[in-house]
Amino acid sequence: MIANLFNVVLGIALVYAAVLRPSLVAGRPAVLFVAAACIFVAAGLARRSDHHPWQNNINMLLALLLAGITALRLSYVPLAAFWSEFSVGTSVAVLALWAALYRPTGVHK
Repeated sequence: MIANLFNVVLGIALVYAAVLRPSLVAGRPAVLFVAAACIFVAAGLARRSDHHPWQNNINMLLALLLAGITALRLSYVPLAAFWSEFSVGTSVAVLALWAALYRPTGVHK
């Protein structure tokens, strides 16, 4: 659950950086690579303890997508930085919060 909450905060931070402070990540691809790695590791850790791991599987794929888009932007392929950071951050935050809060009826871990 702590790893899911970490991903929620990291997703919100990505959305914040994309919408309100684009200068935090503009020209700093290392920040996005570190964020993608943190999302991937936290989702992998959270997947082991969640009842349904599909939310964390998707978060791991979103982390790979963020790293791939960042790598493509390094090679001067024109991609929309705002939309990639915003959509990945929003999706990661929502799915991680869902995974943290979802507990099926009658199942206790």
